[in-house]
Amino acid sequence: MDFDAIIVGAGPAGASAAYWLGEAGQRVLVLEKERVPRYKACGGGVPTALLRAFPFDFSPVLEQTVLQLRLRFHDGREVLAALPPGAVATAMRDHFDYHILQQARADVRDATALATLRQNENHVEVTTAAGDAFSTRYLIGADGANSLVAQIVRLRRGKVMGGAIEAEVPAGDGLLSEFESTAVFLFGTPYQGYLWVFPKADHLSVGIGSFGLKAGQMKGTLKREMAKLGIDVDGSEQHGHPLPIYVRREPLHKGRVLLAGDAAGLMDPLLGEGIRRAVESGRIAAEAILAQDLARFDRRIHNEIGSDLRWGRLWARVFYGCPRACFEWAVRNPRFIDRFLQLFAGRTTYGRMALRAPLDLLLGWSNRLPATEPGRRE
Repeated sequence: MDFDAIIVGAGPAGASAAYWLGEAGQRVLVLEKERVPRYKACGGGVPTALLRAFPFDFSPVLEQTVLQLRLRFHDGREVLAALPPGAVATAMRDHFDYHILQQARADVRDATALATLRQNENHVEVTTAAGDAFSTRYLIGADGANSLVAQIVRLRRGKVMGGAIEAEVPAGDGLLSEFESTAVFLFGTPYQGYLWVFPKADHLSVGIGSFGLKAGQMKGTLKREMAKLGIDVDGSEQHGHPLPIYVRREPLHKGRVLLAGDAAGLMDPLLGEGIRRAVESGRIAAEAILAQDLARFDRRIHNEIGSDLRWGRLWARVFYGCPRACFEWAVRNPRFIDRFLQLFAGRTTYGRMALRAPLDLLLGWSNRLPATEPGRRE
């Protein structure tokens, strides 16, 4: 047997699984089709509580600390809300993913694409596009929303996906100063989606995600809405990527093969964020392999991640379906917005928010937050 585990994909799910397996003394091989570090389209917002799961420092790859959110409706009204201090930071995914991978005790083969895999009751055999062959006790598919591993073993066959377009926009001192330490969420447009701005050290990451628009429509909406914020996306390279959704409890392993991260559909359906769940699922996959109990893997993923993402999908339907009412009843509601900030910081869940929503909405209505407009305050 060449390895105890082969991991396909070196994103946050694959790199995290490689780290925890390596720390446990497992022989690990990581196959990544791109050269690492590789660019990945992503806003890059990271709850810092997630980073404390690792016993090493992430400060070298963190770009900005996010101190506040601008929650903007498409008519220009905004609510400004302060995050818990130090709760959220931003990172570029090429640096973030590679940083975890560098700490892993693993054999990393980049520019090495998976070609085939087959398994029996004792092991998994893989071949690469270059013709190299390896065998392993277990394999983790962490190769993204369009996972080749999932396709080969016939998992996630009824998956639901949206789409996103993201760009890294150069910014002068004035624009960087305006958005420094501030993340922007804009909703009410596009249809069944939202736009975002995340501050980085020397530029802005901007994007749009939707479960109802085509790529051409998203590009036009992105340009128009960013222009309203003084951000010019013309000339910036735009990158599209799929948004996988966890819609139901389903098998996420078959035989000795497991799925993690976007390959398992573990993306936040309201915020479009996937780093947190990718890291969590990578660790759960590693623990399942160490326990040699893959039957428990699906149950843990659903109970610890998937069930809350289903609550998140309900929240997304409400917010995207009734954006104006949600702006008035939720975004301007101090009790609700505090819950949302805790959620963004990784300190609460969609399920807990749902339990408290009736009382929060009722008690917070009479004490609504002011909604500012450009150049004017209510």
